[in-house]
Amino acid sequence: MAIKLSELYDSVKDQEIKLVAGKNGLNNIVRWVHMVESLEISVFLHGQEIAFTTGIGLENKEDLFNLVKHTYNNNASGMVINIGPFIDEISNEIIEFCNENDFPIFEVPWHVYMAEIMRDFCYNITISDRINTELSNAIKNAIFFQSQQELYLPQLERHNFNSNWSYCLAVIETRDKDSKKVVDSKRRAKILKNLENTLAHTSKRSFVFELDGRFVLVFAKYSEEKIKDIVELTKKRCNPILRNNEEIYFGVGKSTKNAKCIAKSYKRALDVLKLQKSSNSNEIIMYRQLGLYKLLLSIDDKEIVNEYYQETLEPLIKHDQLSNTDYLEVLDSYIKNDCCVKDVAEQLFYHRNTINYKLNKIQEILSCDLSKLNTRLIYSISLMLNNIN
Repeated sequence: MAIKLSELYDSVKDQEIKLVAGKNGLNNIVRWVHMVESLEISVFLHGQEIAFTTGIGLENKEDLFNLVKHTYNNNASGMVINIGPFIDEISNEIIEFCNENDFPIFEVPWHVYMAEIMRDFCYNITISDRINTELSNAIKNAIFFQSQQELYLPQLERHNFNSNWSYCLAVIETRDKDSKKVVDSKRRAKILKNLENTLAHTSKRSFVFELDGRFVLVFAKYSEEKIKDIVELTKKRCNPILRNNEEIYFGVGKSTKNAKCIAKSYKRALDVLKLQKSSNSNEIIMYRQLGLYKLLLSIDDKEIVNEYYQETLEPLIKHDQLSNTDYLEVLDSYIKNDCCVKDVAEQLFYHRNTINYKLNKIQEILSCDLSKLNTRLIYSISLMLNNIN
């Protein structure tokens, strides 16, 4: 749970620190503090720091304005300016710039020790990081050691996450389109920061952490409609930072009755993620929307699944492999389009006579009659199983 600039500001209001501009940026996330006394120093900002300056390295008012702009352009979350012998005031030009860009600027009189404010900020940031680590570890324990409730329920309660609340977990995976492997740690760190920022601005009872190369979003005491809205926003804000060779998938699990069922929500989220990847879809779908897939995904006996597959689709798949045909795709389209040959032809860019020919060949290979509802149901289920295996 990343800490906001507004929370840090509240913690030091008794130290004569005053917000003079950029109040609309108080929801900015702050990850650390940094002394910035010159333009050369500002380039070392990593982003989302709160910058402090006394002005000792500046020669005139124009230098201060340039320092503020450079600090903003280097993605700092805000700036604290020490008013005294080196900076006598914050100009209207700076105030206008910061208000226009929602970049918070604070002023502190010279007799106030900025080191005290920096120490308080660092302390609160460290506490926030510790809380996030403890909550993340509690959820991991709830996932992997579900029966050992002493490993996660007290930790959640300690940080005001009631064990009787409903919980819903979502899983996000970002992969390279060509290799299909998850992106490297540097890229994941950037995406994780983006996710933390989104959650900090949209929801109080949620947080995110990384697990096995994926991101796990935890929502406590939210309706599924609200969760979907937040995940949709998360997707929208992730898209601009994705590279052309990257793809992102979302799986949203089922809301639980309480914290004891968190592991089930995680498993369902992974099920949805698997289905989304197999269908190459990044549409946000809730677990409850899966229909028959919910039943099929709950089948743990892979032997039964493989047996059903071999009895139904395997002859067709083998024929496609040996003869370079696309009968499986035609069958899938035929069933999904409610047996409308015209729609199948339009979808696959074939003449209707060609589709009819292919359907006849499919029936020969499978020794079936696709005009019968029960037959279509059998192959519809088999195609769905093929998607999730």
